[in-house]
Parts: sequence; structure tokens; C-alpha cells
Amino acid sequence: MSTVVPESTRVIQSNPEWSRVKSGLKMRTGPRHDLRWREVDASFEFMNPDIIHGLEVAAIVVAGTLTGSEFAVAVFFHPCISRLEDAVHIRAAQPLAKVLGRVMSFWYPITFLLALTVTFVAHNARSTPWRLALTSTVLFALISIYSLLWPVPINNQVARWQPDSVPPNWRDLRRRWDLLHAIRVVFLIIALILLVASCVH
Repeated sequence: MSTVVPESTRVIQSNPEWSRVKSGLKMRTGPRHDLRWREVDASFEFMNPDIIHGLEVAAIVVAGTLTGSEFAVAVFFHPCISRLEDAVHIRAAQPLAKVLGRVMSFWYPITFLLALTVTFVAHNARSTPWRLALTSTVLFALISIYSLLWPVPINNQVARWQPDSVPPNWRDLRRRWDLLHAIRVVFLIIALILLVASCVH
């Protein structure tokens, strides 16, 4: 009686990584190696093309919305409020600083973890997509560290300001944050492009 092989299994077994694992195990026998074979088989069954595709989509959506939000702040919101009167400027900037301070503390790590997962789950090691995804992941990690060291401390100061008692150099601090943020946005765009390229390559 013939056995029908599911389509997902045929795709997995045609994967070069599957062939490498199979060739390394085919000469081994015994209960322990039979168990090991079943474990490897199950792991490849789990990472079917639909799951990998869903993972790539999730990574691109999360990274894309993060980059888009930071781009909008740099290009639209901050240039607009910088032309307002001082008191209005401060009152408009504080809610944004507080909200983004809370949201970005989760958004950046999630973006990094998704990019990292795509790198080591969706691509074969040393392949071109793997290298693109790895570079993107490293950039997201460096951007997160950069944010904690420079833009975030200024953002926290802005969130604590009182409209009637701001520091004399508050405009200089805002301009410095804008510059640091613009640098961050440039590298976010590069990281996003690399991530997308790794998934469509």
C-alpha cells in the first residue's frame, strides 16, 4: 500500500539542510539514533514554509511600522512643533516623549528578536539572505544600544520638564535630540531594507 507524502514534507525533504542532516545520520543505527532521527524529523516538520513565511511577514511589519513611526517623528512632527511658541512647544513635546518612551522600550527589542529569529530560522547559514538578515539584526541591536546611550536620556529629561521651569538650554537639547534621532532613522531605514531584501531574495 503506497503512502501519500504531504506537500510540506516534500518541501522540507528537498531543503539542502535536510539532505545534510540526513546524510550525517543515515549510517547510524540503534534506539538512541532512531530517537534522534525522529527529533530531527519533527524539527523540520515544525519549520514548514507557512510558518517561515509568517515569521518573515511579522518581522517586516514590526520593523516597518517602527521605522515609519520614527521617520514620521523626524520629518513631520518635530519640524512642526519646533515652529510653535515655547510654552506650546513644550506642552506638545511632553506627551509624545512620555508615550514613545514607554512604547519604544518594547518595540525595539521585539524588532531585534524577530530579525534574529528570521536570520537563524528562515535562512540557510552563510547564504546571501542569511548575510543580509544578519547584518539587519546587528544594525537593530546597535541602534537599540545607541538609543539608550544618547536619545533616550534627553527624551527622559523632556518628559520631566515643567512648562514654567525648563532649563535655559532646552532648545539646544531639542536640536541635539533631533540630530541624534535623524541619525537613528537613517540606520533604521538601512536595517529595514536589508531585512526585506533577505526575505524576498
